[in-house]
Amino acid sequence: MALLPTGFGKSLIYQLAPIVAGHLVTSPGCPDRLKTANFPIVIVLSPLVALINDQVKAARRLGLTAVSLGDASAEELRDVVRGKFQLVFGNPETWVLSSKWRDMLRSEVYQDNLLGLVVDEAHKTPAWGEAVSRGGAPFRTCFGRVSELRSLCKYGTPVLALTASAELPTRKDIVRLLSMNSDTTFVEANPDRPNIRLGVVRVKGSDLSCLDWIVTGLKEQQTSFPKVIIYVRSFNNIGAVFGHFKRALGDAAYVGKKHSTNRLFAVYCGETLSDKKEHVMQTFVSCPDSTARVVIATTALSMGVNFPDVKYVVIYGPPESMEDIMQEVGRAGRSGEQSHAVIYSFSLSQCSKAVSQYVRSDKCLRIMLYDRFQAKPTTKSIDPGHLCCSNCHKTCKCDSSKCKEPLPSTECKVEAEETEPSLKRSVSDHQRDILREALYEYRDSLVHSNSKLLISFDLTTGFSHDLIKHVLDKCEYIFTPAYVESHLPVFGGDQAQVIVDIVRKVFDEQLDIDSMLEFVQKEFAANPLIFSNQDQLLATFTSSSDSSGDDVSSDDIESSESDQYDVDTCTYSSDDSDE
Repeated sequence: MALLPTGFGKSLIYQLAPIVAGHLVTSPGCPDRLKTANFPIVIVLSPLVALINDQVKAARRLGLTAVSLGDASAEELRDVVRGKFQLVFGNPETWVLSSKWRDMLRSEVYQDNLLGLVVDEAHKTPAWGEAVSRGGAPFRTCFGRVSELRSLCKYGTPVLALTASAELPTRKDIVRLLSMNSDTTFVEANPDRPNIRLGVVRVKGSDLSCLDWIVTGLKEQQTSFPKVIIYVRSFNNIGAVFGHFKRALGDAAYVGKKHSTNRLFAVYCGETLSDKKEHVMQTFVSCPDSTARVVIATTALSMGVNFPDVKYVVIYGPPESMEDIMQEVGRAGRSGEQSHAVIYSFSLSQCSKAVSQYVRSDKCLRIMLYDRFQAKPTTKSIDPGHLCCSNCHKTCKCDSSKCKEPLPSTECKVEAEETEPSLKRSVSDHQRDILREALYEYRDSLVHSNSKLLISFDLTTGFSHDLIKHVLDKCEYIFTPAYVESHLPVFGGDQAQVIVDIVRKVFDEQLDIDSMLEFVQKEFAANPLIFSNQDQLLATFTSSSDSSGDDVSSDDIESSESDQYDVDTCTYSSDDSDE
């Protein structure tokens, strides 16, 4: 298992493997295991399409033969079976669910030539391959079944797990799920990235003024402004941040003609159409002088992809885990120049205890972050302190008795103190179950079964599975719409009021499940909430839209509510019956 920092060059390990093996085969000291490998092959399992495409392109630039099972031509797929590619990429679903590829691993070609299996971004193996709670379902079951592939390969075929962000418990889970031996070799390096200054600023969740330094920079510098990635935690926040930039910049949001391809900021999330994702990857990632200087993204843009010139990473709302922070921070500073990563902290309800402690701490943020990812902690604070983190800046004395450096623009924000809710009710498991049923009954009532949606169910209604989970987690504190709006990912006051009404029926009137469902059907089914209107939802993303009608709309967002995975074509397809 290789535990190496972001930007370290982990991909070179498997890129070099077939070249080195090719030389060893003809040498006198060739290991017995490699003597049959006349055309060495490495199989790479990666979690995301964008990551796979980036890896294939990188390998081809080095002169290697590489292919992705997800977008290969018919002839290329035949060549995969014949063993004509040095590197074969695919996601776990492709390899685990397809009998064609499982049978191929047992073929003579692969028994003789396969050097090993590589599991990239291996920290996602337990995170996605196992249920996060008792009775729940894994996010992507096949991540927990990767070890099945090892049983199909020649005995002794090694597996390499690559990651930049696996804490000690996660490492043990990776070893277990990949059926690695107890004597697995661990290779690790200090994950510290000294050229990245770390910062935490507490803000109010509804206050987007913390991003105004970006607005000012875009207005003044346009395409000369350094590149920024803004990571958000929900689709609702994507809309909020996008709308803030659109309103604040106005016509200055565009370079030339008002069209999405000429906009200074873009969106990248799991629901963005593939051609829009490709445009972001080709311009923001590959072109130093691209028009897009800011990308508003979810974690879909945080793993593995090499961003050579991102100077600022903004994490708007604390992530769920320290591993997420590690991944997202690591997108900055790949060029080696001084860079910044800042967390704007609000609403800690959905993050881990470790993240909550991290964003509240007055200790060195660098040591707190990077030491978690080392078996033997060796991280040190950077001197002078103003280059280390926001906490060390406060105690920096680089100019004899004080610090001569002002706060960076990323942190010039009045911090908001977080307060605990003053009201709290006790909630039984039975009451929580009734609330869950009522929320899903309400969710189903928002769109008629025969409706054809432009975009996914979650985005059309604004009442997502994630929102329901938030309500269930925070129902002890839900008494007013104001609390819901400030602590849960809702679109507005009307939606917050509905949630409060349903919660009150469960806890104040203590309705049983049948009475509760009857109330929901009678109260809401005949009068779906505002977000059953797709045009109004899209207005969230296109406030002050220009006549071209671009921005985040049905062109920018694709449906995922009913996606089905096709193991033959290695793609996800939409089931129209649900849309």
